[in-house]
Amino acid sequence: MRKRTSILAVLAPSAAVMGLAVLGLAFDNYVQYVFCLCMVAVIAAVALVPLVGYAKIVMLAGGAMMGIGAYSSSLLIINFKVPFLLAVAVAGVFGACAGFIAGLPATRFRGHHLAMVTLVFQSLGIIILREWKSVTGGAEGIRVPRASISGYEFKDDASSLLLLGVFAALAVLAMGVVLRGRFGRLLRAITASEVASVAFGIKIGRVKVAVFVLSSMMLAIGGAVLAPQLRIIDPESFGFTQSINAVAYALVGGMSSIWGAFVGGVLLRALPEALRSFAEYSEVAFTALALLIILRLPNGLVGAAADLTARFRPAKHRDETPAAATHPSTPARVAAPEKFWPPFDGPALEATGVRKTYGSLVAVDNVSLRVEQGEIHGVIGPNGAGKTTFFNLVSGLTMPDAGELRLFGQPSAASPADERIRIGVTRTFQHLAVFSQLSCLDNVLIGLGRNGVVESFATCVSDLLERGQSRARQAAAMDALAAVGLQSRAWDRAGALSVGDQRRLEIARAIASRPRLLLLDEPVSGVDPEDEERLMQLLRTLNRGWGLTMLLIEHNIRFVVGCSHTMSVMHEGAVVAHGSPQQVIGMPEVQHIYFGKTT
Repeated sequence: MRKRTSILAVLAPSAAVMGLAVLGLAFDNYVQYVFCLCMVAVIAAVALVPLVGYAKIVMLAGGAMMGIGAYSSSLLIINFKVPFLLAVAVAGVFGACAGFIAGLPATRFRGHHLAMVTLVFQSLGIIILREWKSVTGGAEGIRVPRASISGYEFKDDASSLLLLGVFAALAVLAMGVVLRGRFGRLLRAITASEVASVAFGIKIGRVKVAVFVLSSMMLAIGGAVLAPQLRIIDPESFGFTQSINAVAYALVGGMSSIWGAFVGGVLLRALPEALRSFAEYSEVAFTALALLIILRLPNGLVGAAADLTARFRPAKHRDETPAAATHPSTPARVAAPEKFWPPFDGPALEATGVRKTYGSLVAVDNVSLRVEQGEIHGVIGPNGAGKTTFFNLVSGLTMPDAGELRLFGQPSAASPADERIRIGVTRTFQHLAVFSQLSCLDNVLIGLGRNGVVESFATCVSDLLERGQSRARQAAAMDALAAVGLQSRAWDRAGALSVGDQRRLEIARAIASRPRLLLLDEPVSGVDPEDEERLMQLLRTLNRGWGLTMLLIEHNIRFVVGCSHTMSVMHEGAVVAHGSPQQVIGMPEVQHIYFGKTT
């Protein structure tokens, strides 16, 4: 049922675009021409959905990208007699290359700094088109022949409208498939928590460059199919105004929605034409309307419509604490981690002389610590003791200045966080780091790893159809949710869960890849006593049932003592005590350091 709903959700906007194109045939030539421009606006708007809506990146080079597509395809057709469809495809390649160049700064800049970089790209692009007169015709532009496919020439607005409708529908369909799949999940995950994304193997820089490539390619294709409709193209046709309009399409319609791109593109492109009789005031009215919608409706027209519909929809009764969550248990069908990893006889973690400094501050001072396989090892200590820094060194978010760190016998001091999941090490976070806009199931799917850019594109169709590897991954994710008692909340938005359930969701995401070592950073921070007890039972169950080794950092002494087999105490960056929980708590130096007691 859900698969059918997902497929319909992808097909519906595409069908609506094609339906609008067919509807345009009932009007006169001028209206058909306006409909043609609306189809191109839809392509431009949907191209920016992954950038503006998902990655939260404002790109002000949309006009230049469309210009690259328009000029490259037109010059290929005019000078080399390249068939129209092939010229459009090549224009998309040129756009992708331009997007790669424009996207490289995304690995270093963000926010308004990145927007300014794209604005520079826009300006340079227009300057090149204007000054390279021998190729582009300069400010006078070039005359573009009508589109032709297999000898059929699209001479009138009606036939051009059908052609552009097909291109727009295909663009909407393709983007819907990509964003519904793994790549869309990666974009939303990065926006929600970059730290958690890195921990589960997402290469943030690569993903950002990839989304620039994707959007720029589609913008270039939009420019390529627009050129024959304009008949004469010049640099001003793809200037800064075109870039602003493209961003406005996405913002006004709803920047996180394919439907929003459709509505925003059609509305804002048709509105100036509808206001031609009020030419003196049309630009003011257009600008005022766009600003009003952006300021008053942050989720755009489609988002506002969805919110309004939700108000009148009967609320579903849902038990906040499902029975399965009350007594979390590992399903019998879930295999223990040792069946996924080669046998190893040594300790899970062995740190020797690990040191980390920040200027004159010694955060971790010559720490040596050993965690045996199959045990829960707790680390306690007062604030500023160096626990979190040591934890980040083990998880790979921070690199040590000195010392040796071995995970299951492998030297790991220099390996980054996204590589540690490959050797069976995953983690949770002190501050909740769930991907709040994603469903619980999608959160756990990211925890399975294999979140590379190429693979995310290659599997988008199978993800939508839930076939092959995608079905197996979904089953593994559901098993992980069942292990923590959240299988009934699989399709709920993660941000809507209680704090206790979000903590369980973090654990489900961390255990989905069947790790050998689970790093838990204050897992009961912010939860109530009832959820604390449930989480304690859950960790014991995972430890016994899966043989899962755990390194636990927590301020809650009762929780650590109740969970741990062994325990260490850190103070001023060093380990000052080690042993069983009862032994450690009873040591006079621990009583003094941690509890302030004197003998």
